[in-house]
This record gives sequence, structure tokens and C-alpha cells, in this order.
Amino acid sequence: MKRIFSVLALVLCLSLLAAGCSVIDEMDGIRRQLAGSDAAGAVTPDPEDPMTATFPPETQAPAGEATPEPEPDALPEPLPDGAALTVADCVEDAQSGAVPRIILDCPGAEQINAAIDEKFASSWDDPMFQLHYEAALGFGGRVLSVVMVLGGPNDWTEYTPYVLDLTTGQALTGPELLALLGQDPEALKVLESTLLGEEFDRQFSQAEAVTDAAFYDQQYQRTVSPDNAQTDRLWLDAGGQLCFAGRIYGLAGAEYYEYPLGTGLVF
Repeated sequence: MKRIFSVLALVLCLSLLAAGCSVIDEMDGIRRQLAGSDAAGAVTPDPEDPMTATFPPETQAPAGEATPEPEPDALPEPLPDGAALTVADCVEDAQSGAVPRIILDCPGAEQINAAIDEKFASSWDDPMFQLHYEAALGFGGRVLSVVMVLGGPNDWTEYTPYVLDLTTGQALTGPELLALLGQDPEALKVLESTLLGEEFDRQFSQAEAVTDAAFYDQQYQRTVSPDNAQTDRLWLDAGGQLCFAGRIYGLAGAEYYEYPLGTGLVF
């Protein structure tokens, strides 16, 4: 019986010894893998291990080399202070004095000069037409207005304004000028209609008694119609008054005649 126990004890010891050797071998294998990974340079972290933190690599300039500063955006050359300018500083005569040339260096000046050349190139030497221009600064010297005045047969006259914002260097349309001045286009149309009616009465009230009543009323209604009021051809005169080109439908001659009318609004 003792012999059997002795055999069993010997078998048990051999089993434990084999298990211990297996554990030691496995630990040695792990140590060798870790040593090999260190020699290779890095160990791949376990993404599911909460103790493993990952950080983006830092970007550094090579030793001895400074990191270049970003270059600032190029800014356009500022225009001169409008309050210190005169019309002569902005506009000079061209084409025998009948056509202006805006001499400021800005996109709006180039645009206006090109538009004037295109529209009036065929008129400045034509004996059938009389061409001249008027220029003024308004709104504290910020707005330059150039008005081309083209006259033709039978006292026909056309007014074409060009407006330049000296602060931004951009050409302005009529609605853009109104926005700059803080004026409502619809309110201006109402005012224009009133002023056109007053101009009609000033010119033709004495002829009302000797003119066909229906025709007189028709021409008056065409003159004061909201469709006749417009916000496209606007400018500031030398006194800073907002002006517009008004069409008066007359009793004789051409269908209508244009007149430069002031709104009474001064800026």
C-alpha cells in the first residue's frame, strides 16, 4: 500500500514540475517577444485597453530651422480721404472737354470710364449732338457723381449719371446709392411722383384752359404714374442734394422731355 502511495506521489511531483516548466517557458517567450518589439521600435497598443492612451504626433520643425510665418493677404491701396479731395482731384477733361476721365486708381473708376466711352464715343464729335458733363462731390466727400448731359434736336436732352463710392472704390447703381444713404426706394418713388406732378403744373398749367382736357389729364397721369418714377438714374449734386432724371410728358413736341430734378433730400 505504501508503495502505491509512493508511486502516486512521484507522479504528482513530476506533473507539477512539468506544469511549472511550461509556465516558465511561456513567460520567457513573452519576455523575448517584448524584447524583440522594443528592438523593432514600437509595440502596437490595444485599442480596447482603457489604460492605453493615444495622442497625435507632434509636428516639429527640423532642428535649427524656424517655422515660417503665414503671409498676410495683400490689401488694396487705400483711396485718398474723400473729405480732402476736390472734383479736380478726381476728374479731368478728355475728348475736347466734352467727356470726363476719372483719374483715381480704383475698379469703379475704370468701370465708369469704360461705360462712358462705350455709350458716348459716337456722340462727342457728332454735330447733331451737344455733349457735356457735370461732376460733384457729396455725402461728406465720399460720393463722386458724374452726369453726362446729351442734347439733341428739338430740345431733347438725356441725363446719364455715374456714381463712385470713394471709400470702397466701387461704382454704385441707383439702388446701391439709396442703400448707402439709408433711403427707402418706394418712399423715393412717391416723392418723385409728387415732384413730377408739380413740374408738370409749373410748365403747363397756363395751357390747361386751351388744351383738350382729356389729353391734358392723360399727359399728367403719365407723368405722375408710379411707372414713371424710377430709382436707377440718381446722383448727388454739388450741394449734396439727391437728384433724379424726371420725365415730363408734354403737350407738344417729343413724347416726353427729361429734366434734372432735386428731391430736397440733402446728404
